[in-house]
Amino acid sequence: MWWISEERKKAIEVIRKTVRSIVDRYDSRYWIDKDERREYPLEFIQDLEKHELMGANIPEEYGGSGYGLVEGDLILEEIAASPGGITASNTVHAAFFNNHIIVKYGGEAVKQKYLPEIAKGNLRAQVFAVTEPHAGFNTARISTFARQEGDYYIINGQKTFISRVRHSDLGVLAARVVPYDKVEKKTLGIALFLIDLREAKGKHIKLEEIPNNVRRCIDTSTMYIEDLPVPAENLLGDKMRGFYHLLEEANAERTLIAGQSVAVGRYAIRKAVEYAKQRVVFPPDPIAKYQGIQFPLAEAWMRLEAADWLKWKALELLEKGANPREIGYYANIAKYLAGEAGYQACRAAMWTLGGYGYSCEMDIERLWRGAELGAGPGQISPHMILNYVAINVLGMPRSYGE
Repeated sequence: MWWISEERKKAIEVIRKTVRSIVDRYDSRYWIDKDERREYPLEFIQDLEKHELMGANIPEEYGGSGYGLVEGDLILEEIAASPGGITASNTVHAAFFNNHIIVKYGGEAVKQKYLPEIAKGNLRAQVFAVTEPHAGFNTARISTFARQEGDYYIINGQKTFISRVRHSDLGVLAARVVPYDKVEKKTLGIALFLIDLREAKGKHIKLEEIPNNVRRCIDTSTMYIEDLPVPAENLLGDKMRGFYHLLEEANAERTLIAGQSVAVGRYAIRKAVEYAKQRVVFPPDPIAKYQGIQFPLAEAWMRLEAADWLKWKALELLEKGANPREIGYYANIAKYLAGEAGYQACRAAMWTLGGYGYSCEMDIERLWRGAELGAGPGQISPHMILNYVAINVLGMPRSYGE
């Protein structure tokens, strides 16, 4: 935080202590129980809402705290560096991301109507509905369609792998307003909408749960959308350029994800070190004295430190409003390296515990499962970052279409 004033650093430390006092109330047993029961961590979320942290990045004029990216990053890191891990921090991250989109692209009537209620914890805006079964990461290929009829858009389509729909009031949804084959530039014709889920669920939106073994306590669903009416004023930004609005927010999102990956990795290593100092197999020395235990943890720690520096560099450039290309360079590399480092740190921590590392009771394997989300699902997200560096940094030809 080399560019931040001492006064702001003091304020940040107060925020950090507040968040830490909350997460300390939810120990491993709480999260293990939620994981085993596949039960949403409602008490944890309500505690954050009570302290108005879910709307912390909403401007003060709309009832929020007006926190910047650095404060947001530290809130998410404190949550990730706790027994909740990335499963817990992702839930808050989703709210932060949607809040920012509403603030930046929403009309004044929408901001006045929804932001104060989100800031007070009366509404949850945790749904980000973009992914579709036949489009995947190729967002230009989405087919969910919004047809304008007077003062409303009528939306029909399908979204998949959408998290927290069952426990959210609001969401940001991407839909085409011009069919894919009707636009010359395929990334045009996509709009973003703020949708109210409270009355839509069960009426215009049917949910089909997708059980998973990564974040078991966070619901993930396929959304079937039929004739969903959305007020035209709930359009967010330019109705033709929603794809580009998402790109504009991507660097901040990648940077915040990087911070969470680093945080959960550090937490897992600290847990492993504590265990290794106490575990004695061949008396009198604890296994922490063995280089075979030390070196994987030390290497993982160094990788986390390097990734963390890149994250801070990206945050600095974001806050200073630097050139988007320069920001993208650091944000992409930070997300890639932090995701890999966080996952490897959790894996090294799990190996430190031997067979116990795979036991639910020791609560390392759950962190390991969640840490993979930091790198991105499967190989697609990391490979897209490698594409970005190869094309935009090294000047190599593009290897894929559209």
